[in-house]
Amino acid sequence: MLGRVLGWLGLGDGDTAADADAADADLDWADPDIEYGGDGPRRRYTCAECDTTIEGFGPDRQVTCPDCGTVFKGVLVPDHAVCPDCESRIDDAEFYPETRRDTEFADCGACGYRWESDPR
Repeated sequence: MLGRVLGWLGLGDGDTAADADAADADLDWADPDIEYGGDGPRRRYTCAECDTTIEGFGPDRQVTCPDCGTVFKGVLVPDHAVCPDCESRIDDAEFYPETRRDTEFADCGACGYRWESDPR
């Protein structure tokens, strides 16, 4: 471990860049098939006042009903998400975890699209 730290600082025993890249590859944990960060797929809501379907992004964004004008900000829980790849309904989603420190995700069963807000 000390050798890797010294190598990173440029004080090592002459490890080549290829050796460092190979060692760093062991630390890669992100899945290339998963989209990370951002607001994720569109959320589809039902207006609590007039039952109109509303689409929006992100938990802290304001959602305004186009029919009755009711404004919701972070209080309207989405019915489901819409897959950005195949436009299918995503029911396997978690947009409002118990704490904001938890990972939000959406997983499309139709095409395999997956999104995570905070890869851990």
